[in-house]
Amino acid sequence: MFKKVGFIGLGEMGYPMAKNLIRAGYALWVTDILDERVSQLVEAGIRANAVSTPAEIASNSEVSIVMVPASSDVREVLVGNNGLYYGIGSHHVCIIMSTIDPMTVNEVAQKLAEKEVQVIDAPVARSRAAAEKGTLAIFVGGEMEVYERCLPLLRAMGTDIHYVGNLGSGQVVKIINNMILGVSVAALSEALVLGAKAGVDPDVLVQALEAGSADSFALRHHIKSYAMKNDLKGRFPVKYIMKDLDLALSTGRHHHVPLVFTAIAQQLYERAWASGWKDLYYPVIIHDLENLTGTKVRSKDA
Repeated sequence: MFKKVGFIGLGEMGYPMAKNLIRAGYALWVTDILDERVSQLVEAGIRANAVSTPAEIASNSEVSIVMVPASSDVREVLVGNNGLYYGIGSHHVCIIMSTIDPMTVNEVAQKLAEKEVQVIDAPVARSRAAAEKGTLAIFVGGEMEVYERCLPLLRAMGTDIHYVGNLGSGQVVKIINNMILGVSVAALSEALVLGAKAGVDPDVLVQALEAGSADSFALRHHIKSYAMKNDLKGRFPVKYIMKDLDLALSTGRHHHVPLVFTAIAQQLYERAWASGWKDLYYPVIIHDLENLTGTKVRSKDA
């Protein structure tokens, strides 16, 4: 069992994930590009130790968790200047929990293999609230033996842990998950505006759809609970869903798989960004359709 854990990236999701590891009894060595995030965690947990670089993370820990925003960030903290690669000892394990393209996962894993580092990818799904409660869904790719060694760590952060195949497969599953959500929210937004424009009360329409074959998590959660109540701040924003759809499209190009609906949905989110909504919860795209049609989709409870 691992006792000393490194954690790189204390952002919106990484900070509560790191806190749950402390609560589970792990000693953490942490770093982030923003010093105040590190200070907050160190002050919050007596088992959190601040270091300056990923290389120092590697030299103080047995396993390192990476939770930074993008593929380029993962590459930098793992194999860039002062990256994990340059402080690593033998028998180290690296868990990439960022959502990035699977090609980058395999690229950095090949480099880290020079130091006999074992790598798994384990991107997460669900909200910040789930990260705080330790109820994330986690999709894991890599060697089964490494996955099993890391399972107690993952269980400190999530309740639904899925082993999905070879290295990079975790990223593929996460990308597809968010691709389906992004396209579904776009289709539901069009449907609700069409229904309202045609004279159907939006609350009545949603209730009817929930009882039929069009029912879905996206309808009940993203549309009904938030978009129709205009509750669009402090959640997964347009700029994040666009990043994930970009990852889907680049993975599609890599494997020569056309992703027609994904590309169309991406353009709707591009319009939302152009309208100044990039930091709002991504179902905000329904507002663009409302503006185009002169029709409001609002719940009576809003």
